[in-house]
Amino acid sequence: MVKCQIPPKKINERWRNYEPTNCHSYLDWYYCDPTSLDCPLRHVSEPMNKPEPHYEDGTFNECTSCNQPNLNKAINDRERYVFFFTKYAGRDKNLREKFGKKYCITGYYEIGKTKNVNWGRAVQSKKTCFYNMNDSFPLEKIDGWNPNWNRNPRYTKKHLSMEDTQKIIKHFSNKKNRISFYIRETKKLYS
Repeated sequence: MVKCQIPPKKINERWRNYEPTNCHSYLDWYYCDPTSLDCPLRHVSEPMNKPEPHYEDGTFNECTSCNQPNLNKAINDRERYVFFFTKYAGRDKNLREKFGKKYCITGYYEIGKTKNVNWGRAVQSKKTCFYNMNDSFPLEKIDGWNPNWNRNPRYTKKHLSMEDTQKIIKHFSNKKNRISFYIRETKKLYS
């Protein structure tokens, strides 16, 4: 398993239960590993070695700092989900042709706990779901979609409305959660 390289803690804090007050969500991106097959793993192979989102234990921002201002806003606003999106950069030529030029949501966490870490805050999922590329949700289906989002993920809308959030959750409701495959394939890359 990919170990989370957490530096020695100045803050020794336990996870605290988190209760969302709405059905809004936060949108974050990750790099797809070029060795991925039908499921777009985060880029864990050399030279990237990306630890986030750390779906192996359902945490985000515990291993390293990622987009702290937006995560803090999501926690402060008591949002329910963190959605993760990427462009497919894996080995499957057909998937690269279909998904290599557009960002798609491939997984999400339903936030269950939070804690303070050295660089800010982290979340732990009470429900972790990740899917293959053919089951992904294209960002172009989000209200207010802008073609600039496909040029640079920093331009995307970071916090989604209840309507967009529900549309995404409904999309994934009849899809097969492949989190076990993500974890198993990520372990193989580190073997």
